[in-house]
Amino acid sequence: MEFYSFKIEYMKEGDIKDALRIEQASFSMPWSREMFLCELTDHPFSYLYVAKDRNNKILGYICYWLVFDEMNILNLAVDEGHRKKGIGSDLIKFALMDGVNRGAGTVILEVRSSNKAAIRLYEKFGFKEVAVRKGYYDNPREDALLMALDDISAYRQDER
Repeated sequence: MEFYSFKIEYMKEGDIKDALRIEQASFSMPWSREMFLCELTDHPFSYLYVAKDRNNKILGYICYWLVFDEMNILNLAVDEGHRKKGIGSDLIKFALMDGVNRGAGTVILEVRSSNKAAIRLYEKFGFKEVAVRKGYYDNPREDALLMALDDISAYRQDER
């Protein structure tokens, strides 16, 4: 039985190359290096975190925005060889704890309607489908489900 040991830390510019490899393998319309860099340097409301193994290999990442009290999960991906091992769940849990401690009260995200694995993962955290955005995605053209989590106060961590 294999147990995963990894840490979650803030993404640095040097992490973009590995994040980009995961991004390109995960999505039909991947973010570019410039998009990752823009999120890291140009948006004060953007937060990017990576999960790294003991050898500092990036296993996955998450990016979210926090605008006032609303959190928007923009991107989440896990390396194909490390999926279904709890890394995505831990990244979401970490982001929810981080977001609520920074003042978030609600969370929204968009997901391809065909991405059943991601939808199940989000539902596990209590996300509910609240709307459909017709033809939102390209390559292939597909609807997006808008999902929301209305109360993340349970993820607040006491400062000690």
